[in-house]
Amino acid sequence: MPEPKTPNQPHKSVALPGSREVFDPEQAARATKAISRALRRAATKSRAPTRIISGGGGFQARRGDRVFRQALLASFGMFVAVPLLIASIYWGLVASKQYVTETKFSLRSGENASLTMMTGGETSGSGQQMQDAQVVVKYILSRGLIEALDRKINLREKFSRPGVDYFSRFDADSPVEDLERYWKKRVDASVDIMSGIISVSVRAFTPEDSLLITQNVIDLSEALVNDLSTRARRDTLKQMRSELTRAEERLKAATAAMREARDAEGVLDAPAAAEALNKVITALRMELSTTEENLALQSGSATTDSPQVRLLNARVRSLKNQIAEYSAQIASTDDKNTSLAGRAGKLSQHEVETAIAQQQYAMAATAFENARIDLESQRAYLTTFLRPTLAEKSIYPLRWLEWSIIVAPAVLVWTVLVAVAFLVRDHMAK
Repeated sequence: MPEPKTPNQPHKSVALPGSREVFDPEQAARATKAISRALRRAATKSRAPTRIISGGGGFQARRGDRVFRQALLASFGMFVAVPLLIASIYWGLVASKQYVTETKFSLRSGENASLTMMTGGETSGSGQQMQDAQVVVKYILSRGLIEALDRKINLREKFSRPGVDYFSRFDADSPVEDLERYWKKRVDASVDIMSGIISVSVRAFTPEDSLLITQNVIDLSEALVNDLSTRARRDTLKQMRSELTRAEERLKAATAAMREARDAEGVLDAPAAAEALNKVITALRMELSTTEENLALQSGSATTDSPQVRLLNARVRSLKNQIAEYSAQIASTDDKNTSLAGRAGKLSQHEVETAIAQQQYAMAATAFENARIDLESQRAYLTTFLRPTLAEKSIYPLRWLEWSIIVAPAVLVWTVLVAVAFLVRDHMAK
């Protein structure tokens, strides 16, 4: 600090080096202090690190810092601010509400149905049910179901309502391939491998549309399950009809042959005729026994030439002849086989053939009737234990999730690009 001026000290002037101006000591001291403070601030500033955004560390300012900062701000606006603004406006204000209807069901066979008949007995019932469940899931996501729904409830109209936002609704004039891709985004269908339970959820822009679509999906799926074995059952019915026709023809042929054989032999029923002859022979033998008993009584009391004895003898001979004749009609040892026994042997083969034909016809008729009933009956059912109900609150879109899916990658990409830019700038500045 300068010494205080006293009255005894003479007044001196000071001239700074390199300057023509003359200062008194007080002015020179103040100038010196100002220069010293400026030098200390410069030294402090030079020792402090500069901000990264203005050019990184170091003592020397780099060229183009202003341009670099502007580029950073522009990239932030392009990669972060703009996507953030667009996503916030769309998911917060524009995106249409979507209502979800969920259902769960499983396949159950009919009471008299056998699922093994669908595949000819190659797989078990549970295996066939699991296969049918997989088919149902594939069908729900297929073009066939989409076309059926479109014909039944005008599916295109349900997804292209005027109040739906542009990015969510479906263009009703688009081809069915586009509708199939759109459908797979609005419907989820899966099957639990362990339990065979099928889960279906349908999204639409109104609760009524979502419920209507889900109910029709269930109806069409149940129709598909019953149609899985329709072809096999129709083939079975056709085969049973052919077997019934052949059995009927065999029965007709056997009946005609039996009738011709009876006409040729002159006997309608040989066993019945033989039984009738046996009854006649039995009666004749009883009468013969009575006549012989009377003849024995007369022979002991009268002469053999008496009229009564002669009459009884004639009666005995007649009865014996009748018995022999009737016995010969029942069975004989001649080669012509004209007896009932011989005729019965000829007719028995035709009777057996006729009986077999009758049994085959009865079996074929029963099989045909069972196949017809089986074709007309419902083979499988969809047991819905979680019935579709009318939604009360929109679940989709998941606004925060969808918003973060847009914003988070944008921020990540911008951060990576900024890091690369700093690395490149620092490397070029060396």
